[in-house]
Amino acid sequence: MGREPELRAVLDCVGTAPATGLVVVRVSGEPGIGKTSLLAEIARRLRERHCGVLTSASDVLGKRIPYGAVVALIRSLGAPPQLDKIRADALAALEISVAEDSGAWFGRACDRVVRLLTELTATRPAALLIDDLDHVDDDSLALLTLVLRRVSAAPLVLVTASRSHVSEPGAEHLLDRVEQHAEVVRIDLAPLSDADVARIVEAVLQTPVDSGLAREVQQRSDGNPFFVTEIARSLRELDLVTVDGNRARLAVSPDAIRLTRREAVLRRVAPLENDTRLVARAVAVFRRVRLDQISLLARVASLPESTVVAAFDDLLRAHIVVHDDLGYGFSHALVGEALYHEVGPAQRRHLHSLISARLMEDRARGLPVDLLQLAWHLAESAAPGDRVAVGILAEAASVARATAPETAAALCARALQLLPRNAPERAELLALQCRVLARASRPALAVEPGLAALESLDPGPERTRVATAVISSLFSVGRTAEAMALADDEVARGPVPASLEAQRAVLLVYNNRYDDAVSEVARIEALPISSPAEGVIVFEHLAMLSSLLFQHDRTVEYANRALACSDGQPMLELQALSVCASITALAGLVHDASWRVRRAEELVDQVGSHGFRAERAASRVALDWLGGRWDAALDGIGRWLPDVEAAQADQALGVLQAVELFIRTWRGELDVAARLAALPAPQSVNISKLHACALAEYLIARGEVDEAYAVLDDAVTAKLESAYSCVLVARMIELDLDRGRPAAAEEALARLVSVSSTRVSPWSRTTTRRVSGVLRQDADLLREAVSEAELGGLEFEKARAQLALGELSADEVPVLVEAYTAFQRLGAHGLRRQAGNRLRALGAKVPRARSKAPGLLTEAEENVARLVQQGMRNRDIAAALHYSPRTIEVYLSRIYAKLHVSSRLELARVLDTMQQR
Repeated sequence: MGREPELRAVLDCVGTAPATGLVVVRVSGEPGIGKTSLLAEIARRLRERHCGVLTSASDVLGKRIPYGAVVALIRSLGAPPQLDKIRADALAALEISVAEDSGAWFGRACDRVVRLLTELTATRPAALLIDDLDHVDDDSLALLTLVLRRVSAAPLVLVTASRSHVSEPGAEHLLDRVEQHAEVVRIDLAPLSDADVARIVEAVLQTPVDSGLAREVQQRSDGNPFFVTEIARSLRELDLVTVDGNRARLAVSPDAIRLTRREAVLRRVAPLENDTRLVARAVAVFRRVRLDQISLLARVASLPESTVVAAFDDLLRAHIVVHDDLGYGFSHALVGEALYHEVGPAQRRHLHSLISARLMEDRARGLPVDLLQLAWHLAESAAPGDRVAVGILAEAASVARATAPETAAALCARALQLLPRNAPERAELLALQCRVLARASRPALAVEPGLAALESLDPGPERTRVATAVISSLFSVGRTAEAMALADDEVARGPVPASLEAQRAVLLVYNNRYDDAVSEVARIEALPISSPAEGVIVFEHLAMLSSLLFQHDRTVEYANRALACSDGQPMLELQALSVCASITALAGLVHDASWRVRRAEELVDQVGSHGFRAERAASRVALDWLGGRWDAALDGIGRWLPDVEAAQADQALGVLQAVELFIRTWRGELDVAARLAALPAPQSVNISKLHACALAEYLIARGEVDEAYAVLDDAVTAKLESAYSCVLVARMIELDLDRGRPAAAEEALARLVSVSSTRVSPWSRTTTRRVSGVLRQDADLLREAVSEAELGGLEFEKARAQLALGELSADEVPVLVEAYTAFQRLGAHGLRRQAGNRLRALGAKVPRARSKAPGLLTEAEENVARLVQQGMRNRDIAAALHYSPRTIEVYLSRIYAKLHVSSRLELARVLDTMQQR
């Protein structure tokens, strides 16, 4: 009642979702203001429209259940028969696994939920309605953050309800990340108007009311509908209302009424018998109970079981307790909270202690007990120094760590609070917390407990595992000097496994200790390897190290040895293929990386594992970029960016950002490129150089040539020993020539040639021959550059070398035409026009541009459609193409009509099909 404007706003968002993609509606307001009722009415109206609706409501207990909110969403879906199996698969994928690798489990769970939402929105919009977002468990929030990013093009509306002025870091993180890729609507529920309050009071009293009574209820309730109802009910039950002339009014002076909002809520249970009230308090401590827990409820309430059964039925009849899919809970969270706080902190702790004691007794007798529920009650009741509680919390964390790392980390934190500072168990708990946080892709948070654990851990496998986790976490967050210092310290303590030695050797390069790194390779290669897993890790690191040192022939050799060490174990084979594919792809070894990625993707389908997604994402995007499949590269970036960001895989993220900046710049989409250029540069020593290449191209396109030259110069080391130095110096040579500085160009070329014999990758060889041919006006060198690029699968580099050859020689028209066609296909229109101008100057025919959707879309419509396909929002497309958002909406309506589609997702599928023809 009184929420029609807000209801219409949400329903309008559902109507626009096919054009805009994901829409987020954030509903906020104080407890009782009507958030739950609004979401219930939204669900009812959308179901009447035959939209897919998934609902979830959480409470304090729900925050303790890993993935509870996501499971509730899926279970609430009244799916059509054709989605039954997909829905069942999603629920099965969310079952907690103790043994499975967390990355594989989480990836598969995400994929199943994404598939369900994708199929659900294939023909009509759908909505996710999440009540009490501030009580959603952290593991659900982590999964939803990734899933919603991956379906941001679908006609989907996320409606969340949360309390005003309550900030939960996990919930805020979800909304912040999703809002970057969604339209956002904020609805703050205000107090009801006097007229709306009067209508609610009339509904409660079942008679018209006078203005004085309505005004008094309005003032005492502050227009909050829940409290309006409770206060009106209390006034009736206290006989403070009389009916005069068919209209209710106050029977006493307002000053004589002592009735606050909290008292009105407690009056809901005041008429209950004492035993029933005791049971209600016990339920408030449980938060949610099942019928098979009645005996436990009786023991906690210290009442006979028959009395508790009767009292429980009284609570149901009074609508104080209600039933849902998860058991029995309070009809409104405010009722439970009022009862919970009425108990008092000491009594609450006592009741939690009773529950945990009874659960531990049952467990000792071999009865089934929910370990996470037991851990929650212990967390609320255990006293400092309670070793039994610490043990159970640690056990629960160990069970949850593989598939619910956020929950496991919180359990570790609580267990540590219970232990004295000098307790010997702290080291083991800190080690577990470090590894859990690292597993949860929280490297910044994993460092502190890991370092604290290392202060106490003795040499051995556990210390090595923790040290490896801390070093990797420090490396992930860009603290490479600290990672190097820790690795040096571990090596100085005594013998360490070959895997840690290899990890340290890579860090030497990242800390500019190139000579030390070179000297370590042979020694590490000769170290004993204790297991197939360690062999894979060692040779992965050696492959990376040799790539950073430009020993690319050795890179391939070490990558092959990593694969051989997997010993036929599917997960290890997947790791070796995925990691080494990213290494060789970023080295420009296109053919080698391609077969590794193909084999890894076949293995994913075979073993059903989803680990190492970030490495495969970086590989695939880099290969599409280098291989001239730029639309596919951008599509891959849009598809994989959420996974990479969720994993905090900084190196892969840097690759995706650098490649997109490069493509957007060469395509002339400088507004989009500007947003990418403004992002912080990657911390990784090699990817930062790749980013410098892309950033320099962007600055050149903006006319800031001096700034571009400075970026390139800063990225090049004195001995050209840093990654991508050939590409960086080659671009500097071209800029020197453009600025009329031939002497500087000759000097730079001499430096480049002096190291060229050690650079065996086709990318380095192509680049060196192209700039040498341009500077020396040598057509043969340019032909060699074309040949090298073609053999290496480097399509863009091949076209650039062909353009340079065509500009030097008037006899290379076919080569120039081929370059023109390649630039046209890539969308590099500046270079295409340059090639076209040269063809005209030679009197040759310029190939005619062809639309990707011949006879269907205009050029402007095609530009809009392509950016939609790449996952961009309307406002970003408007900025990129210098249109207004309204103009983009008009273009989209035309595109939808021409292609007979009704959503962004369908549009993307149609365009994918067109490109494959």
